[in-house]
Amino acid sequence: MIRVSAGSAACLGLATNKMDAYPTTAYFLSGNRCLMNCAFCPQGVGQNEVLNRLGRVTWPEYPWPEVEKTLVQAEKKGIRRVCLQSVRHEDGIESLLKLIARVKAITTLPLSLSAWIRDEQEAEELIDAGVDRVSVSLDVANPSAYREIKGGSLQQRLNLLFGCARNLPGRISTHIICGLGESEAEVLSLLNRLVEAGVTAALFAFIPLKGTPLEHREPPAVDSYRRIQAGYYLLREKAADFSSFAFDKERLISFGLPSNDLKQLLADGTAFQTTGCAHCNRPFYNERPGGIIYNYHRELNEEEKEASWSELVQSLTEKRF
Repeated sequence: MIRVSAGSAACLGLATNKMDAYPTTAYFLSGNRCLMNCAFCPQGVGQNEVLNRLGRVTWPEYPWPEVEKTLVQAEKKGIRRVCLQSVRHEDGIESLLKLIARVKAITTLPLSLSAWIRDEQEAEELIDAGVDRVSVSLDVANPSAYREIKGGSLQQRLNLLFGCARNLPGRISTHIICGLGESEAEVLSLLNRLVEAGVTAALFAFIPLKGTPLEHREPPAVDSYRRIQAGYYLLREKAADFSSFAFDKERLISFGLPSNDLKQLLADGTAFQTTGCAHCNRPFYNERPGGIIYNYHRELNEEEKEASWSELVQSLTEKRF
């Protein structure tokens, strides 16, 4: 058995539920219990009632032979990538290597993997097995919040991430969740380091899930998230330097660019779309249909572009943007 995101199941024909938007990546989740106990996640050893959820997405289980039959035809249904996510297993990556082999035997689509790896050697083994990109997830950008929410040392995880990036250039990704106790200066400084190291970061907005220790925490303010999205976009496009960013009490107040230049750079709305591996759009992972859109899973229409720009520019306090 393997868990498949509800959107992926509908797109592949495993389910008949209608969707407001279909994913362009097929998302799978391996494992039923995680040895970690991250306070935002229902997959940990302490969470009993909501194991079928990640973010706002449900993950029903299917027999692997059924999934194989549909995956063969995935590209014809608009799928451009496979993303395998895994809880932390007792056997490390051994079961993952077997699953990767089965996926690679039936599709030539690029395969991304997000799993708990212990060292650089494991990352290399996974790449050698056929994985296109390996994600060494950070999730939390503040060291003390990391200890409280995930347990362990953020610095140790960063050492592993950057070591993997040096050994496997262009093949390493990570996840950053905004709204878990970090400041804007902190997360943008980290994103700048990731860009410099060639690490691709997928940005998420924290979403409180019932049954987890953080179920009562509020998600981040949308204007703050827009500032981080815009900053990350400018950094990865090399359109601005982190040294030109200005902060007031750790809150971003300027990108160090003239307003007209900034608007031109952000005009197409790309900065506010889902980030991560190519073709990873994660529709409604952070959002409810009809509600606030943190990460747009498609190109923005003109009204959305203007609204996102307005949310951003109204929150900047310096005349020089």
